[in-house]
Amino acid sequence: MKFELIVLPIFLLGMVSTVWADPQPLKVLRYGAVNDAVVDAISPAGLVATVSGDLVVTFSDKGDSAPGSKSYFVRSKDAGKTWSKPFLVIEEKEENVGLHTSLAQLPDGELLMLVNRISHRDSSRKGVFGHRESRIELKISKDSGETFEAAGFLDTAPGCLTATSSAVYQLKNGDLILPAYCYPGQAEVKEGYQYGAGFFRRSATGEKWTKLEQVFQDPPSVDEAKQNPNEAAFAVRDDGTVIAYARVDVHQGADFAKNKMWRCQSDDHGKTWTQPVETEIAGVWPMISRLDSGEFVMMCGLRDSKVRRRTTSIFTSKDAVHWHYRGHPYYSRTNGIPANSATGGAQSMISMGGNSLYVVFYAHDPALPGYHQTYVDGCLLDLP
Repeated sequence: MKFELIVLPIFLLGMVSTVWADPQPLKVLRYGAVNDAVVDAISPAGLVATVSGDLVVTFSDKGDSAPGSKSYFVRSKDAGKTWSKPFLVIEEKEENVGLHTSLAQLPDGELLMLVNRISHRDSSRKGVFGHRESRIELKISKDSGETFEAAGFLDTAPGCLTATSSAVYQLKNGDLILPAYCYPGQAEVKEGYQYGAGFFRRSATGEKWTKLEQVFQDPPSVDEAKQNPNEAAFAVRDDGTVIAYARVDVHQGADFAKNKMWRCQSDDHGKTWTQPVETEIAGVWPMISRLDSGEFVMMCGLRDSKVRRRTTSIFTSKDAVHWHYRGHPYYSRTNGIPANSATGGAQSMISMGGNSLYVVFYAHDPALPGYHQTYVDGCLLDLP
């Protein structure tokens, strides 16, 4: 573990679009692996700060919730300087079932675990992207993640792949929203369910989550093609306006960088939404948080990063619409720079007070064993 101040070289931060231009790159205050002992540690889909002051991270050991994947939970009692061995491991015995487990903190301090059990047609690696069905179980911890109690299931469309993120956002009316998307694939569309990118909602006075509410109209207009938006993130402004972003994957092959995220907004606590518009950020697995200053922070894998494709990247904005590129975290096992493009697919962050963030992400190191040769990395960042 190294404890030194690092300012990323300016030449690595240059971007073509003016929306990314910013005179002050982020500063890396501290870095070090969260876990490089679990073979193929990947996709840290949850980072929370408990009421006791600990940090807890959850991650997997196979990409894309492949059959046989397990979920691991590790803890830090010193703000991310050191991390425990896994204190909880979740696995399934069924051959064709994989896991994606995310973790979020609720306003009352309780931790919400979402265990997404994904059934595949077969257990092959190619079968990962075939027809998938999922069911999402909820678990609650009232003791800083020491134990979790069953809390039911989300009401998801049968026969479909539904996926959630690891962030819960609170609207100004007190409602909570959990970003998610659902697509039927080869399943029959069921009446009473909505599909596409949106969120599950829990009202300020309720205890249960609603069915998925669609946010992104698709196609965005009669003159545009369907975008199939999926991974979403939200920013809640002080005036109550909610700004939504979603990843798309419609451009294939050499046109991968054309997959810019789309944006829309709501002025009535997410009941209605404006027509989506295309942005300039080619992001995957976006997450939005806020600094003590009130400035918004977006973290995502950046498809057209000038460092390396899909590099985990940080943006900031005062209005959650106009974003400034600030840089990328330090990849601790490969001298600060990602070793290949297989990163940026899942990452999480949490405000540490002032202008600082602690971020977790996965990275590749060819010196590691395994199929992916990945590990979970961590950084304490300063955004002056």
